[in-house]
Amino acid sequence: MEELEKDPRIAQKIKRFRNKQAQMKHIFTEPDEDLFNPDYVEVDRILEVAHTKDAETGEEVTHYLVKWCSLPYEESTWELEEDVDPAKVKEFESLQVLPEIKHVERPASDSWQKLEKSREYKNSNQLREYQLEGMNWLLFNWYNRKNCILADEMGLGKTIQSITFLSEIFLRGIHGPFLIIAPLSTITNWEREFRTWTEMNAIVYHGSQISRQMIQQYEMVYRDAQGNPLSGVFKFHVVITTFEMILADCPELKKIHWGRWKDILTHGRFKWHLNEKDMEMICRALLVYCVKHYKGDEKIKSFIWELITPTKDGQAQTLQNHSGLSAPVPRGRKGKKTKNQLLLPELKNDWLATCNPEVVLHDDGYKKHLKQHCNKVLLRVRMLYYLKAEILGEAADKAFEGTPARELDVPLPDIDYVEIPVDWWDAEADKSLLIGVFKHGYERYNAMRADPALCFLEKVGMPDEKLLSAEQGVTDGASDVPERPHR
Repeated sequence: MEELEKDPRIAQKIKRFRNKQAQMKHIFTEPDEDLFNPDYVEVDRILEVAHTKDAETGEEVTHYLVKWCSLPYEESTWELEEDVDPAKVKEFESLQVLPEIKHVERPASDSWQKLEKSREYKNSNQLREYQLEGMNWLLFNWYNRKNCILADEMGLGKTIQSITFLSEIFLRGIHGPFLIIAPLSTITNWEREFRTWTEMNAIVYHGSQISRQMIQQYEMVYRDAQGNPLSGVFKFHVVITTFEMILADCPELKKIHWGRWKDILTHGRFKWHLNEKDMEMICRALLVYCVKHYKGDEKIKSFIWELITPTKDGQAQTLQNHSGLSAPVPRGRKGKKTKNQLLLPELKNDWLATCNPEVVLHDDGYKKHLKQHCNKVLLRVRMLYYLKAEILGEAADKAFEGTPARELDVPLPDIDYVEIPVDWWDAEADKSLLIGVFKHGYERYNAMRADPALCFLEKVGMPDEKLLSAEQGVTDGASDVPERPHR
């Protein structure tokens, strides 16, 4: 009992135990009544502040957008200042201060020093002797640029050792961001321990599409006075998520260029673990195969060939050979043949050898399907490039950073809006559609509608969650075009 009383976290543990005990008792004795979780009225985080004037008195009124404990972000509500915990307001205000951007290198291996005694962490927490040994070992390997695995029996504090290890790095001036990938059942415990032991701002990236969009909007980046995201600095120090979320989402955690191998890899939901090089090889092989069987305009074939040929320095290139690509092209598979047709070079170059579709693509059924639709695949790739290079320009990169469409300068032709899809359709909707196609891909209308940076969410609201989820996971061949390669 004396050992338990020495543990500064014992009160929290007893509280959690009693809450669970009460829940179990309620479940087995009162099955007809809904259990009310007291966490639902406890402030978890404050996401935003709004200042308005009372219509009657003219006095300024302050509201805070509150995320409640144990509830998802999408159930956040606006609350009056007097109804919000002042400590949470202070915590929110501290996170709004843009930190000084200072790059700190990892220290040299010979500068490592073993901590003989646990420092006092937040809430006067201290590591036990064996936990200090584990944390020292993690820190030693980090100093020496060695990967490692911390293994021990359950309940001995591996999570705390890992968190204090990151805290030590943080105290050395390296403020992340750090990525924690954990099983779904443990991510709330990770968040709780970060708050208990450290001053680092740890967020959980999980939940529905709406919740994740709110996290991206309020928790991830700093914004200027106009609401535009500031590049190069994150608002959080730690993001906690699951492996499934990494595969399915997290657009804010990767840098995207035209090739967008990370984007394809993230959204592909592949059965095998692929890296970016694998993804690049597969995409090039798909397009080489499509060029080989393409029956349309030779300009398109020449353009695609130039596009998929890697540059010597490995960087993205701006292609000059796309003049005239705004003109309509034949869409049938039996395009008119010309005398000077592009002939594929023999597969002798290094990149062609590694991207040979006859070696990379093993599924004959898929190759047959791809051959039937190769014209449409190449036309979509061509139009996406044209959309970026000739229409969006600099706005393309800003769109990926989260800048609202209404703030982007996208030239549009003078259009007589007579025959329009719906009554509210206007030039702003046209601009959002162009940006949405480039950000989300062809025919991903539910994703465009759910994107807060476009105008559709405000005009028509969120799409059906099932339709949105189905659209995000299109891998069943429902579309007549292989959706993944077009990106």
